[in-house]
Amino acid sequence: MNLQSTLGQLAEAVKGKLVKGEPESPFNSFVTDTRRLRPGDFFWALKGLSYDAHDFLAQTIPLSVSGWLVREESLAARAEAGSWSVQANMKDLPPAVITVKDTLKALQDLAAWHRQRFQLHLTAITGSNGKSTTKEMLKSIFSAAGGTCSNPGNLNNQFGLPLALLELAPAHRYGVFELGASRRGDIKEIGEVASPTCGIITNIGPSHLEYFGDMETIFATKTELADCLTSGGILVYNYDDQYLSRLNDRDFPKLTFGRHPEADLRILEGEGLRIEFDGSILEVSLPYAGGHNYYNAAAAAGAAIAAGLDFAAIRKGLENYTPPPMRLQELNIKGATVVLDAYNSNPQSVASALKEMTGRPKPLYLMLGDMKELGKFSKHYHTDLGAALAHMGAEKVFLAGPEMQAAADAYLRAGGKRLAYAETPGPWLAEARELISAGKGSFLIKASRSMKFERIIEGL
Repeated sequence: MNLQSTLGQLAEAVKGKLVKGEPESPFNSFVTDTRRLRPGDFFWALKGLSYDAHDFLAQTIPLSVSGWLVREESLAARAEAGSWSVQANMKDLPPAVITVKDTLKALQDLAAWHRQRFQLHLTAITGSNGKSTTKEMLKSIFSAAGGTCSNPGNLNNQFGLPLALLELAPAHRYGVFELGASRRGDIKEIGEVASPTCGIITNIGPSHLEYFGDMETIFATKTELADCLTSGGILVYNYDDQYLSRLNDRDFPKLTFGRHPEADLRILEGEGLRIEFDGSILEVSLPYAGGHNYYNAAAAAGAAIAAGLDFAAIRKGLENYTPPPMRLQELNIKGATVVLDAYNSNPQSVASALKEMTGRPKPLYLMLGDMKELGKFSKHYHTDLGAALAHMGAEKVFLAGPEMQAAADAYLRAGGKRLAYAETPGPWLAEARELISAGKGSFLIKASRSMKFERIIEGL
């Protein structure tokens, strides 16, 4: 982060008050974690779900920080409580202090201000599945054409997205940012900060149902992205999705992708990835093939076309793409094919992962953990999964997690024979590792992040 601004510009951008310090003083970066503070750093106090950085303000004074951005009412309350002495000239506080009503809203305001300093192609991506993969594919395409900024890891929420946007610099010609959501209004909140010239909606599926409540709310939330685009911005979305197809009649610039004959970017049947667009065919030797990745690649291609790139640039970027770790990551362990997909799990992504296992070398072993955040729908979806597993032709199925109890029961009722179930992988872990180490067959390891299923192959 190198904002190349001043304290006065900062105060104006966040609609705050510079209560101490000189407006002309330079301001380039800040730190939000007291554990990372170094002398001279500027401290931005945020309030999270389980902490309030304002509680640690007094601890930052001995570190000789250069300034604070704090909540106005919190600064006054802590001064009155005797957290530090406040003289008439505030000499006991850092050299610069800016107060605001809400430090998170101030962070978003600063990111929005900074983003508007640059004229670039900025794509925002949301959807129930495939966001990160599509982001990395598009980042690979853009990076081959010019400087590209994107949010690292999973910095895609109300806190992370603004921090990622603040990394924009003059050298960047492109931006690719993933937007996550768990409640109605989340996409609108951060989408307006990003102000994208292009938006991608990968699909609508039953993820975070515990918070959304129903599929209609998921659809309404994800499609908030359409209202965040800059004037003339293009929305790229999945024509085949039963929910997103409702957007076909809406009047705004759009590019659709899918297998449907009327999709703008049509994924053609046959071997390898072939996409028809505007009468021409893009052929790509996608290093990580599969139906799910064909959709992600088509989405990325649509955004690249919206940014003015040609087929040659798109092909080069997609063929150089490397998947994020633990997202259908294919590993060879002593000759065994192991597909590790332990970053997230929901009914739609599990179905895609199981489909990817068809046709792989036998014997087939499935190691699945809870699909989290399904709320009142959890038993229904886990029951459906268990019934489906009974017809996969797996040599053995390993299930773990309290939610997977419903899947285990359904598996046995549907005629499944070889099953190991426990609330944690512990009781069957040794057997699973022994099978993998034998070096024969194919293994799917998939669960929600909290299950930490990557531990199954640690050391192998």
